[in-house]
Amino acid sequence: MPSLMAVQRDFRDAVLAAGASVPAVIIGGRVSAEARLAIYRNNVTGAFIRALRLAYPAIVRLVGDDFFEHAARQFIAAVRPTTADLYAYGQGFGEFLEGFPGSESLRYLPDVARLEWAVNRAAHWPDATANCSKALGAIPLNYDANIRYAPHPALTLLRLSHPARHIWEAELIEESDGRAAALAAVDLAAPGEHIAVYRLSGAPTISVLSPIAFAFAQNLAGGATIAEAAVSFAPPEALTLVAEFLSCNFFVGILPTPSR
Repeated sequence: MPSLMAVQRDFRDAVLAAGASVPAVIIGGRVSAEARLAIYRNNVTGAFIRALRLAYPAIVRLVGDDFFEHAARQFIAAVRPTTADLYAYGQGFGEFLEGFPGSESLRYLPDVARLEWAVNRAAHWPDATANCSKALGAIPLNYDANIRYAPHPALTLLRLSHPARHIWEAELIEESDGRAAALAAVDLAAPGEHIAVYRLSGAPTISVLSPIAFAFAQNLAGGATIAEAAVSFAPPEALTLVAEFLSCNFFVGILPTPSR
């Protein structure tokens, strides 16, 4: 007799893997075991597709309903959920779209998807209270401090190769004429941007950063001290950026100094 965990695992695998064999615990009757499993499989797949549609509305508009559903089904078959929270499902869709058959002419598509996921993540992440503002006044101008900041979990730093932000903003315009005009105004040959997506005052927010400020924020978010992260700045400039980052809630705490 298989354990309950084994039964649940087999059922999960059968539901998530198209073409998988029907577990022995699914009993047939007037409705065959295969048909019973297909009902569950269709419901689960449909729920994942709806979750992806909610997370990627601009992508849906860019590629159309049919293409999006095709790509979503391929993604669902390749990437299993890691949590029961459907808001958390869809990470990595941008990377999945890299070179996806049929999207070759939309080279900006992965960048738009990465941006859209970052916004979705910031929109649904619980608020965190910043508690590190007092540390700013304690940072000496000679960078002797080894302060390391803890990034807000909803912070995403993106280096975009295409004008994805402009495309994304245009696609989300509800009025069709306005959307068409905004899309026509996008210069697809324009350079990309360095952006930060974060949660501020309970809402997702996007800021465009200079390449140097982006690198500084990226280093800080990666665990570098102020001194280690600010190799390209004079002390006052670095402290000004730190103050801006803190005011935008990029960071929500101070990490303990590693013991030597």
